[in-house]
Amino acid sequence: LHSWWDKTDDWRLKILQNGLYLIYGQVAPNTAYKGQAPFEVLLRRNEDPIQSLTNNSTVQNVGGAYEFHAGDVIDLIFNAEHQVLKNNTYWGIFLLANPQFIS
Repeated sequence: LHSWWDKTDDWRLKILQNGLYLIYGQVAPNTAYKGQAPFEVLLRRNEDPIQSLTNNSTVQNVGGAYEFHAGDVIDLIFNAEHQVLKNNTYWGIFLLANPQFIS
């Protein structure tokens, strides 16, 4: 467990410290999925989308640099459970800078 975030489940975490964070990851679509739901993967902060992926034909990168505050909840959600290959889909987060050290 890191001192700047708390993992609440496989696709969600809670930020414990203000700062500039780098999110990285990849989403592997399940090309065999034939359900009715359109393909969509969302990276969200406090349930507000900060990135959306809609291309289900290839593996896609997710992430970027974002300023988060203590208490923010970050999650990666799928429009339908079987739209992605969860064994090949992952994401992570790094704290890049803490505002108290930025002049």
